[in-house]
Amino acid sequence: MIVRTYECQADGSIKIASLMQCLQEAAARHAEQLGLGFERLGEMNGYWVLSNLRVEIARLPKWGEEVTIRTWPSGFNRVIASREFVGKDRDDRELFKAGSEWMVLDKQRNRPKNLFHLDLGLPKIGAKALSGKLTRLQPRHGYQDADRVRVPYSSIDLNGHVNNTEYVRWGFDALRRAFKAEGNVHSMQVTYLSEIFEGDELDLLVASGAGGHFHILGRKSETKTDVFMMDTRL
Repeated sequence: MIVRTYECQADGSIKIASLMQCLQEAAARHAEQLGLGFERLGEMNGYWVLSNLRVEIARLPKWGEEVTIRTWPSGFNRVIASREFVGKDRDDRELFKAGSEWMVLDKQRNRPKNLFHLDLGLPKIGAKALSGKLTRLQPRHGYQDADRVRVPYSSIDLNGHVNNTEYVRWGFDALRRAFKAEGNVHSMQVTYLSEIFEGDELDLLVASGAGGHFHILGRKSETKTDVFMMDTRL
């Protein structure tokens, strides 16, 4: 891939939400190559959704830079399939690496399908890109209100709900608004809890921690249901 102008922020490096889109596209293309893509899952009355992702960044690529993303499935259990990513520059130097967890949701029941009952041909175990175990984020104390978003039509994706990359974009916007947060991103993790749709309102709550860590919680304004959590270190 080549980093494009509209994917960049003011310093010329790729936005984190744009990097997430690149990872999503790499995963989708590889799933298609494996015969596990959109149409195949549709025949099973399901679709892939991202449940959890952590990215560790050595350096964000800049405008015009050529980046190679390698991705592979790395195991599964009853409801979670793991996938890894490594991004390198044209000199084969590592830019970023990521671990992720995905579910197959049933289109009618909106519940995770049992992967043991699906003939997906996934490996039971595989190499991991990250050194530590990928766990799900948990809510923290000390959040403060930062923003409220009314979900626009432009945030809805192929599966009819808000695309996972939009939460990341909204989260960084909220941090900027609350803390004037800026600087290089060293790591980012996002854990998804529930779907939201066009017209829903989402409250964004933020908190700061030690060592340049920041925390974001997205919560439905009406029902106070937690939608996603995000941590980042600048």
